[in-house]
Amino acid sequence: VKTMLTRKNTITGRIYKDDPTIFSWELINEPRCNGSTILQNWVKEMATYVKSIDSNHLVEIGLEGFYGESKPERTVYNPGGITSLGTDFISN
Repeated sequence: VKTMLTRKNTITGRIYKDDPTIFSWELINEPRCNGSTILQNWVKEMATYVKSIDSNHLVEIGLEGFYGESKPERTVYNPGGITSLGTDFISN
Protein backbone atom coordinates (compact mmCIF):
# COMPACT_ATOMS: atom_id res chain seq x y z
CA VAL A 1 0.00 0.00 0.00
CA LYS A 2 2.75 2.43 0.92
CA THR A 3 4.55 1.65 -2.35
CA MET A 4 1.44 2.51 -4.34
CA LEU A 5 0.68 5.73 -2.46
CA THR A 6 4.24 6.99 -2.75
CA ARG A 7 4.81 5.87 -6.35
CA LYS A 8 5.92 8.54 -8.80
CA ASN A 9 3.84 8.82 -11.95
CA THR A 10 6.30 8.36 -14.81
CA ILE A 11 4.30 10.65 -17.11
CA THR A 12 3.49 13.61 -14.84
CA GLY A 13 6.26 13.23 -12.28
CA ARG A 14 3.77 13.56 -9.41
CA ILE A 15 3.71 11.27 -6.41
CA TYR A 16 0.33 9.53 -6.37
CA LYS A 17 -0.56 10.78 -2.88
CA ASP A 18 -0.06 14.35 -4.11
CA ASP A 19 -1.86 13.94 -7.44
CA PRO A 20 -5.06 16.05 -7.61
CA THR A 21 -6.41 13.95 -10.50
CA ILE A 22 -6.84 10.94 -8.20
CA PHE A 23 -10.27 11.09 -6.57
CA SER A 24 -9.96 8.40 -3.91
CA TRP A 25 -8.35 5.15 -2.86
CA GLU A 26 -10.59 2.08 -2.87
CA LEU A 27 -9.45 -0.44 -0.29
CA ILE A 28 -11.63 -3.28 -1.60
CA ASN A 29 -14.66 -3.60 -3.88
CA GLU A 30 -17.99 -4.79 -2.44
CA PRO A 31 -16.50 -6.74 0.47
CA ARG A 32 -18.47 -9.42 2.27
CA CYS A 33 -17.64 -11.22 5.47
CA ASN A 34 -20.41 -13.32 6.93
CA GLY A 35 -21.38 -12.64 10.52
CA SER A 36 -18.39 -10.95 12.12
CA THR A 37 -16.73 -7.62 12.74
CA ILE A 38 -13.50 -8.72 11.05
CA LEU A 39 -14.28 -6.72 7.93
CA GLN A 40 -15.27 -3.56 9.83
CA ASN A 41 -12.07 -3.77 11.87
CA TRP A 42 -9.95 -4.29 8.74
CA VAL A 43 -11.54 -1.30 7.00
CA LYS A 44 -10.88 0.91 10.02
CA GLU A 45 -7.26 -0.27 10.29
CA MET A 46 -6.49 0.13 6.59
CA ALA A 47 -8.25 3.49 6.24
CA THR A 48 -6.27 4.82 9.19
CA TYR A 49 -3.04 3.54 7.63
CA VAL A 50 -3.79 5.06 4.21
CA LYS A 51 -4.72 8.40 5.80
CA SER A 52 -1.45 8.38 7.76
CA ILE A 53 0.38 8.44 4.42
CA ASP A 54 -2.09 10.42 2.30
CA SER A 55 -4.43 12.91 3.95
CA ASN A 56 -5.28 14.53 0.59
CA HIS A 57 -7.59 11.86 -0.81
CA LEU A 58 -10.80 10.15 0.20
CA VAL A 59 -10.66 6.49 1.22
CA GLU A 60 -13.57 4.24 0.31
CA ILE A 61 -14.49 0.59 0.08
CA GLY A 62 -16.97 0.36 -2.79
CA LEU A 63 -19.53 -1.12 -0.47
CA GLU A 64 -22.91 -2.46 -1.40
CA GLY A 65 -24.18 -1.23 1.93
CA PHE A 66 -26.40 -3.11 4.30
CA TYR A 67 -27.77 -2.14 7.66
CA GLY A 68 -25.81 -3.94 10.36
CA GLU A 69 -25.11 -3.81 14.07
CA SER A 70 -25.22 -0.02 14.20
CA LYS A 71 -28.90 0.03 13.13
CA PRO A 72 -30.41 -3.41 13.94
CA GLU A 73 -33.96 -2.04 13.67
CA ARG A 74 -33.33 -1.32 9.98
CA THR A 75 -32.07 -4.75 8.92
CA VAL A 76 -35.61 -5.50 7.68
CA TYR A 77 -34.79 -3.17 4.76
CA ASN A 78 -31.81 -5.25 3.62
CA PRO A 79 -32.40 -7.08 0.32
CA GLY A 80 -33.42 -10.71 0.71
CA GLY A 81 -33.30 -10.52 4.50
CA ILE A 82 -29.51 -10.26 4.54
CA THR A 83 -28.42 -9.38 8.06
CA SER A 84 -24.80 -10.39 8.31
CA LEU A 85 -23.22 -9.92 4.88
CA GLY A 86 -21.55 -6.90 3.41
CA THR A 87 -20.46 -3.81 5.22
CA ASP A 88 -22.46 -1.77 7.68
CA PHE A 89 -22.54 1.51 5.76
CA ILE A 90 -23.63 3.48 8.83
CA SER A 91 -20.47 2.45 10.72
CA ASN A 92 -18.29 3.59 7.85
